[in-house]
Amino acid sequence: MLEDERDDELHDELHEEVVLPGGNVGGAVRVGATVRRPTGPWTPAVHELLGFLADEGLAGVPRPHGVDDRGREVLDYLPGEVVPVGRVELTDAQLASAARWLRDYHRVVAGFPRSSRRWRFVERALGPGEIVCHHDFAMYNLVFDGDALAGVFDWDTAGPGVPLDDLAMFAWVSPLLFPDADAARLAHGLRVIADAYGGVDPETLLRHVERRVTDSADRITAGQRAGDAGMLRLGERDEPASTLRRLRLLVARTDEIVAALARG
Repeated sequence: MLEDERDDELHDELHEEVVLPGGNVGGAVRVGATVRRPTGPWTPAVHELLGFLADEGLAGVPRPHGVDDRGREVLDYLPGEVVPVGRVELTDAQLASAARWLRDYHRVVAGFPRSSRRWRFVERALGPGEIVCHHDFAMYNLVFDGDALAGVFDWDTAGPGVPLDDLAMFAWVSPLLFPDADAARLAHGLRVIADAYGGVDPETLLRHVERRVTDSADRITAGQRAGDAGMLRLGERDEPASTLRRLRLLVARTDEIVAALARG
């Protein structure tokens, strides 16, 4: 055994495992300054992606450190505050900070090699106009330092997509989290995200949500049929059925929200 491997094992023994909140798909524990999570066939591609982003100097990304003696991936722990879904809403400043980070991520990841890789839901190269999206850029996968985004985790569903996919997912699980809310309030959140990201029309963002969320539901269903343990855990939480019910409510209000965007 190499000296650094012995040091890593000793380091693990000196720190107890702390179960982190969330973990509906894979589950995660903190061990000292690292996070340990289950792996899958997609893990090598995700680690290549994270290593690339860290080497490019993108802030807020956990650097991978291989796997531990239990076969779990080892990632940097990202300190910060996770906003509880459904109990506290993101502030306008947090929405804007996250959208700006997403713009920077999309700029940096455009340089990632476009050759074929095994991602969680697909194995193929990037197509024209595609990048590697996070695909679950939602408030439960973000940590903040006050109003500033401090880190983005849970990259295991990353894979080919278009930039608007990530923006639409962020909108879906932030300002559109409660689609029966006041239309002006929903429209305001969409404008904050679109303005901070830049070059995106908030109505276009709204209309892309239906496609993006439907795609996500289809992936979850396909994963459940294939026996993906993480997707099966989502099924225990009534997914994707609950998401599709909420999406139908949003779609029924699209014209109302578009009108509110126009008034704004």
